[in-house]
Amino acid sequence: MRLKSLLVCLPLLLAACAYRGGGDEPGVRKFTLFSMLNGDDIRGKCGTAPGYERYRLVYNGLYEEQFRVYELVRGPKDGHVLKSSVTNPANVAEIDLKDLLSPWRPVTSERYLKDGDFQALTSALGQTGFFGTAPKGLTLPSDSFWWLAVGCKEGQMFFHAWKHPSPDLTTLAFVKPLLAQDGTGQRLNPPRHPISHMPHMKSSDDDKRFEMKVGEDGLIGVSRLF
Repeated sequence: MRLKSLLVCLPLLLAACAYRGGGDEPGVRKFTLFSMLNGDDIRGKCGTAPGYERYRLVYNGLYEEQFRVYELVRGPKDGHVLKSSVTNPANVAEIDLKDLLSPWRPVTSERYLKDGDFQALTSALGQTGFFGTAPKGLTLPSDSFWWLAVGCKEGQMFFHAWKHPSPDLTTLAFVKPLLAQDGTGQRLNPPRHPISHMPHMKSSDDDKRFEMKVGEDGLIGVSRLF
């Protein structure tokens, strides 16, 4: 009974944990997921540090199948940084005895970008409506396909999200240039109609799927789907 109660409360625990970096560690991301997606760490620095400009782009390709995180940070001339992280289903057959968490660690890469590449990415974000109004009321279930972006530019916070099938996630302006700079070598899990959405599918007592909703300028809640 206690275990079942813990599973029900887990999303609330996620919401209460503040993200301060270290998202490549499986335990850190698990317990700070909501805060990371909401960009709480970026919000804490936005407007306080001169020239601070940072963006986080997240692709949820069914949470249990693929989860991609991109950190784009303005740096000195031709020294901007793009960190890519892709988490796929764990393969315990490939466990490393020197690192017992290795099956759950994401594949990562880090790349320095020139001014033109950085500008191309931020401009592509602008073409998708990122610097406009957030889609208030949009729900983001973990068992679906969506992109989420949060960032700080010139002391102002921005937040946006896009969910399959409208719009077509593969045609968003920033996707192609972003994937071109992704050094992980991991192919994007393409959007589709997931079988878990079929009417005959039943949820179990240990179903850990969750759902979030977009508010005025960020996420406003997380709850279990069933």
